[in-house]
Amino acid sequence: MNGTASLLSGALSERTGAVRLDDVVLRTGTRRILDDLVREFRGQGQLRACGIRRRSKLIFHGPPGCGKTLTALALANSLALPLYVVRFDAVVGSYLGQTATHLRQLFQFAESACCVLLFDEIDALGKRRGSPSDVGELDRIVIALMQELELSQIPGFVVATSNLPGSLDDALWRRFDLALRFSAPTKVEVTRFTRTKAKSFNVPLTKMLLANTSRLQSYADIEKAVEDAARRAALRDL
Repeated sequence: MNGTASLLSGALSERTGAVRLDDVVLRTGTRRILDDLVREFRGQGQLRACGIRRRSKLIFHGPPGCGKTLTALALANSLALPLYVVRFDAVVGSYLGQTATHLRQLFQFAESACCVLLFDEIDALGKRRGSPSDVGELDRIVIALMQELELSQIPGFVVATSNLPGSLDDALWRRFDLALRFSAPTKVEVTRFTRTKAKSFNVPLTKMLLANTSRLQSYADIEKAVEDAARRAALRDL
C-alpha cells in the first residue's frame, strides 16, 4: 500500500444511513437552499453550458446538535453519493509541512471520486491566524486548507461544519461557495420535534416528556431524551 492509499484508509471513514432531507428538521429558507444545491448538481451540465459554476464547497455553522452533520449525510443520500468523514487525528502530522501534504491528498481524492467529503468540526484546522499562543505551523495549515479549497475542482461536494464560527479565520470563509447557518430550535420547534420523535419511538407524548425536552437546546439532545423515555417504557415490566 503506497503512502497516499495508506493515508486515505486511515483518514476517511464512510458514513452511512438512510436519512433524507425530509427527515431533517430544517427551516424553510435552509431547505430551499439545499434543494437548490440538489438541482444545481443534477443540472450541472446545463449550468456549465451557460458558463455558470455550481456551488460545491459548503460550510454549515451553528450550535452543536442542530443537524449540521445529519444534513451533510442527507444531502449525500439525496444525490446517491457516498459520504466520507475526515479523521483529523490521521491528517495532522508531527512534521513540518506534513499536514499540508495530507490535505492535498484528501482533496486529490475528492477531485477523483464523486462524493461528499465532510470536514466535521473544521475548527480544528481553520483557526484564526496570528494568535501569539500558536506556533507558525498552525498558520501554515490554515493557508494550505484555503489553497486547497480555492484551487480544487470538486465533482461532488466538500462540506465543513463548525460549532465555533467565531474562531475560524476570516479569509477561510471566502473559500466556501456557501455558508449556511443552523440555529438552535425555538420552543415551538422543540415541541414539534418532540412530538415527531415520540411518534417514531411509539411512546406517549406525556406532560413530563414535554417538560423534560422544553429545557433542551438541540435536536440531538431532544432525540436522546425521547429515546431514553422509550427505553424505560420498553423495560418497565422487567
